[in-house]
Amino acid sequence: MKKLLPVILMVTSGFSYADEQQIEQVVTQEKEAESQPETTDNGYIFRGNYTQNPYIGMPSGGGTQNVSESEFARDNVAQKWFTDGTWNVFGAASYVDQNGANNYGYAVNIFGQTGQVAGFSFGGLLTVANPFFSSQWNPAEPENQAQGLSVMKQVTPQELFAEYQYSNIIQADAGWIGISNSPWMTYYQNNALNMVTYQGAVVNVNPGGGWLLTGFAINGAQLLGEQGFSQQTMYNSSFDNGTGTGNIGDAGSSSTVAAGASWSTPGQMLSFRLWGYAFADYANMAYADTTIKLPINDDLGFTLGFQGAMQGQNGDGNILNNNGYGNSVSSNMVGTQFGFNYSIFGLQLGYNNIWGPSDGYEAGGLVSPYTYQYATDPLYTTGWIQGMIERSSGQAYKIAPSLSLLDNNLVISPSYQYYATTLVPASSEYDLQVSYSMPQVKGLTFFGAYGYVTNADSDGNGVYQGQLMVSYLY
Repeated sequence: MKKLLPVILMVTSGFSYADEQQIEQVVTQEKEAESQPETTDNGYIFRGNYTQNPYIGMPSGGGTQNVSESEFARDNVAQKWFTDGTWNVFGAASYVDQNGANNYGYAVNIFGQTGQVAGFSFGGLLTVANPFFSSQWNPAEPENQAQGLSVMKQVTPQELFAEYQYSNIIQADAGWIGISNSPWMTYYQNNALNMVTYQGAVVNVNPGGGWLLTGFAINGAQLLGEQGFSQQTMYNSSFDNGTGTGNIGDAGSSSTVAAGASWSTPGQMLSFRLWGYAFADYANMAYADTTIKLPINDDLGFTLGFQGAMQGQNGDGNILNNNGYGNSVSSNMVGTQFGFNYSIFGLQLGYNNIWGPSDGYEAGGLVSPYTYQYATDPLYTTGWIQGMIERSSGQAYKIAPSLSLLDNNLVISPSYQYYATTLVPASSEYDLQVSYSMPQVKGLTFFGAYGYVTNADSDGNGVYQGQLMVSYLY
């Protein structure tokens, strides 16, 4: 420790001028933020938001560099390219016990994006996962890897994109991209090591008045543990979590086209989303949800949420139907959610009802090619392990209390889900998740979870999953 102290002093003294600049930037940013109305659109499209960065908003506090407008105007072209951008390094190691099968994985992800010149910038996300000892630690068959944890060796770029931004009005990204604001296709934040990214383009438009318009088109995805982009979906990937429909063959989806609109009032007291998806050879979907916040005082508040969806078949050669899963795709969904927060305590109650024709896919179940098996869909009743997407049509209920301690650094979240499904026996899921972000080391997070599902298959067997993870975001 004594040897380190002089080094630390030398380093910190060398950055004294930079610190003065950063103070100036923070003050300028605060003044600029105060002059803007607090709406979804203003918070999503601006030069320092870096929407392709998957680590923005993570509990560990991943930050980005945000150069003030005054300094940006003073910088030359080289400075704008190479010093006005941002980067993050994310490292994680995780252990998962899935019904007695032990899985180990670790990875380092590096995200970087240049600053803007004439509105253009470039970026990417490189993943190095399990480069050593993976074959000795993990199952020989890749399909036996745990849910949410890649155990295969990976050295691959998950993102590589070009971005154009015009003022705070238009933002377009093309290449190997992530999608952060779509309810049914997004980053998989519960995956410890690598995200699911897409090959295509996304455009966001801010027309003002609290609105944000989004459209995207993709022709491939890089799924968990895969190297490179393909037309496979989670219905025909090499990984099958045993939920019934996975690994149905090599015929994937040639494309997905989607468009969405979101709106919110200042302070997001009232927000609304409307999305449409065309999953080629799977399904067409219309989805909407709304959230109402009812604050009583600084400690007490309520929230109300409503959601609904309709699905129909896309294409005559529907992949699911051709593989023996129903005669059509036709489903309807409604859901409601009630939230309560008082000081350090929170509670959420959720309900969903999914129905459709008895001879349809999963008796009217919803089709979700990029969330199936991963419990990352927006349904109010989805558990940590699975939800209605992985089961069939029917009704589901969820109760999820939470406790936030130590200045919100420690969050304890148990939950209970009950699935009264049509095709498989009714089941319950019991979950407990604990997350701790160490305040003494910003970016260091410890995560633990355990879940148990009764009647997880048609034979009435139960399954469990436990996970331990440590991650550091720099």
